[in-house]
Amino acid sequence: MKVYSAPQRVTLNITNRCNLDCLYCAVSSTRNAPGDLSLEEWKRVIDEMAGIKVFNIKFSGGEPFLSPDFGAILEYIFHFHFRISINTNGTLLDRNIINLISRSGRLDHIQVSLDGADALVHDSIRGKGTFDKIMEGVPLLQKWSVPFSFFVVVSKNNKDHLRKIVTLAKDTAAFQVSFSPLLPQGSALGHLDGLFLSFEERKSVEKRLRDLKREFPNLVGGSYIQGIRMMDAISGVDISHIISGRSNRISSCAGSIKECSIRPDGEVIPCDRLWDYTVGNVRESGFQSIWLDSAGFRHFRQRYTRTMDSFDECKGCQYINMCKGGCPAIPFNMGKGIEGWDPESCYKVFIGEKRGYIPVSY
Repeated sequence: MKVYSAPQRVTLNITNRCNLDCLYCAVSSTRNAPGDLSLEEWKRVIDEMAGIKVFNIKFSGGEPFLSPDFGAILEYIFHFHFRISINTNGTLLDRNIINLISRSGRLDHIQVSLDGADALVHDSIRGKGTFDKIMEGVPLLQKWSVPFSFFVVVSKNNKDHLRKIVTLAKDTAAFQVSFSPLLPQGSALGHLDGLFLSFEERKSVEKRLRDLKREFPNLVGGSYIQGIRMMDAISGVDISHIISGRSNRISSCAGSIKECSIRPDGEVIPCDRLWDYTVGNVRESGFQSIWLDSAGFRHFRQRYTRTMDSFDECKGCQYINMCKGGCPAIPFNMGKGIEGWDPESCYKVFIGEKRGYIPVSY
């Protein structure tokens, strides 16, 4: 397998600190833990990434604006060639931060997490007062012409409010509202019954998202839309013409192939969904040596040498040559390891012929 000499994009999770306690926090295992890399340590990592030609840096956390070194790290990055993006919960946006991030001319966009079009819905997941704080910051993004999008995780709490969220995105001049399914990770694992959609709720959400995508084709996007489109494409295939026994190679994840993340404590991970799958620490080894030579990444990349029929759950499936393997974070976070099957990408689960890991009602 060909491995790039450097990832194209690296997410720098610059702090474990966060001012919220969201019901589905993906990084709950380290949230507010001590031990963030120092400014000098981040500078050393950035120097190496510049030298090996990483192209894109995404800031995340925790909440990146809570890092006391955020401004200094960003100013340091301005000396290099990187394109920049930022993930934020949106509650700390103010004139000083927006003035800083808008100066470089190399900011692709800011992604603001949003769970509802009003305080009642949004605050039920992220805490009282959080919606109003976001709505105070968004006009500043508009004023400074900072491109921004909304990131929406679809759950029981907001499934009936998707159109209102899209309308809010349109009214506030967001360039996209990106919908994502709720994933079994972090603190969401403790709220399976209260947050995860039933099969019937999923079908209803899928219909609403199809309708919204047709109505707002340039505004509505995200991994939920991509997943629905993939499943709809399979639905349109006449499987009587499919050659039985031919199996796709697993090819669905860019983690460890084109991108990776660095946690606030220096641990390198394939992506933020695999927060607890660590492969090396930049405090102990060079970033490129971890990328190219760590045992953890070598093991992770073995997934992409396999074909779909290596999953017991997929053997004999008539759709096996149309699947790509899904997300390894889902089996990993459900205790099945990265070698496990991802039911969230399975067409038979999508149409209700098969059940996944999460005990939702059918």
